[in-house]
Parts: sequence; structure tokens; C-alpha cells
Amino acid sequence: MTSLRPQGLSPHLFVRDTQAAIDFYREGLGAVEVFRNTLPDGVILFVELQLGAGRLLVSEETPDLGALAPPTLGGSPVLILLEVDDPDAVAERAIAAGADIEMPVQETFWGERYGVLRDPFGHRWAVTTAREQLTPDEIVRGTTYRSED
Repeated sequence: MTSLRPQGLSPHLFVRDTQAAIDFYREGLGAVEVFRNTLPDGVILFVELQLGAGRLLVSEETPDLGALAPPTLGGSPVLILLEVDDPDAVAERAIAAGADIEMPVQETFWGERYGVLRDPFGHRWAVTTAREQLTPDEIVRGTTYRSED
């Protein structure tokens, strides 16, 4: 009997310039190219990138197949969460490579250091690292419980 349990999740992003996107994800987010599938005419069908423990697929926008990039759609409703050791350094690196800031990296009431960037292709990224493990009640209150010594 085969397992129906998911084995992983790999976002597949569509962009208007695949090679430029690959360069950005490598320079801005530290991605490493794992596999490239190129058609005989040289068009990149898709590239698989390793990004931390996850994978990311990148392909050229293909309207005939319904594979549309954020600029064609007027933006992206998706926020990709990227957990990193140092969100400040990742944000600085991504901004230097061409990302825009939607929300500066900052301490949050839910216990993370967190910020939101938009890459040059319209995809939105949250860069984050956990600082504290808070209970749902602590998050709702916006404070953390501190025991008295």
C-alpha cells in the first residue's frame, strides 16, 4: 500500500526572466542550483534550486499554460516564509541584489525577528527566525510570561 502522506513542499514560481530570477535567488537568498531542464531551443523549462532545507522551482511565465508571473496578475497573493538564522543579514543581501522592503526586519509580538521583502519578479518573502516560543495566549496579549525569581 502506498503512503498518501506528503513528502515535502516545493513552491514553483513563474517569472518573466528565468535566468535573472535564478541569479537573484542565488545572490540574494543563497540558493544553489540543483537541476536545470532546458528545451532543445535553449529555453529554460524549469530550474530546481536548493534553498536551505527546501526546494524552489523557477520557470518562465507561459500564459498559454496559465503559468503567470506576479506582474501579469497585478501582484502575488502568496507570502513565502523563509526561516533563516539571521533575517537581518538575509534581508540586506536580498535588498543589495534588488529586493524591495515591504516590512523591515523587526522584533514581533509573536516572538520572531521578522520582515517581508518583494523580489524583483513580484514574489513576496518573509524572512524570519524564532526568538521565543510563545503560547497562543501570550501572542494574543502581545506580551510574554516571565516568572518571578
